[in-house]
Amino acid sequence: MDFKKLSVFLKENGVPAFRLKQVRDAVYKNFVASWDEVAVLPAPLREKLGAKFRVHSVEPLEALVSKKGDAIKFCFELKDGLKIESVLLNLLPEKWSLCLSTQVGCPVRCPFCATGRKGLKRNLSPDEITDQFLAAAHYLKTKRSQKIGSVIFMGMGEPFLNYESVAEAMHTIADPEMIGLGQRHISVSTAGHVPAIRRFAKDFPQCNLAISLHAAEEDLRNDLVPLNRTYPLAQLAKALKDYIFSTKRRVFVEYVLMEGLNNSRTQAARLNAWLRTVAAPKYFVVNIIPYNRTGGPYRAPTRDRVKLFADLLEGMGLEVTVRKSLGEDISGACGQLAGK
Repeated sequence: MDFKKLSVFLKENGVPAFRLKQVRDAVYKNFVASWDEVAVLPAPLREKLGAKFRVHSVEPLEALVSKKGDAIKFCFELKDGLKIESVLLNLLPEKWSLCLSTQVGCPVRCPFCATGRKGLKRNLSPDEITDQFLAAAHYLKTKRSQKIGSVIFMGMGEPFLNYESVAEAMHTIADPEMIGLGQRHISVSTAGHVPAIRRFAKDFPQCNLAISLHAAEEDLRNDLVPLNRTYPLAQLAKALKDYIFSTKRRVFVEYVLMEGLNNSRTQAARLNAWLRTVAAPKYFVVNIIPYNRTGGPYRAPTRDRVKLFADLLEGMGLEVTVRKSLGEDISGACGQLAGK
């Protein structure tokens, strides 16, 4: 919902100011999905609002639930007919994280990612980003009596190539008068957009930063993350060093593990060495993500090979987690979102 436009509309139509708060609480606190659910408003006002404003700017087309019930993928249709996906992930008991999309497609075009292979259609507006949260929160409230505990900007698109809209959506999500999710529960993942990392450090020092690294070798990263050709590893290292110095926050390093490409002992050693040019190991958490099938030529390592790579990094003094692959059976795992 474009709350600013709605505010102007109510004022221009002589609606008392307290009604605006009632609408805000209904939409952003109680997660209503239709004006009929806002019982505190007079019926004539509900009808007037229904004719002028949609509660959500995204239309839920489908919600797919994984067999284990720990992932729920939403397909949303936008006003222009384009489609996006976002995913609820049950990482801990009764603690749901929402993976949000920020663009229709993605211009970075990482070859192992289904979203990247689509290219970029357009950026999402702040409302289209925020309304993914509101729609997912409505689903959890009505279907499971549960809430979203954290947000990850790691769905379709490169968030920092749509910085203004993402920043506005983050303010709405964190604002106590709106959704009110604490900044420490908001994470943004970037493929390495250096200028935006510097801006993010100033604008959101309490939010979490994740870097989709995938390789610490220049030529290999050029192939896997084409944005590296614009902002190579040396520039990224300097930006992260400055980020850590100014925020004192840890950085989450996302590393999609692919057999025969970036899972060798040499690649582990290069990752360790590169991170140490940035900061001490205590400032990093390396999230290993075994490759999820997206139809390309890549393969996930065996479980033993994943463990070996994780053990190598831990032996070098790094904190390592191996990400659970949630939602692969509904094409909702990392790298699989394509707005189908």
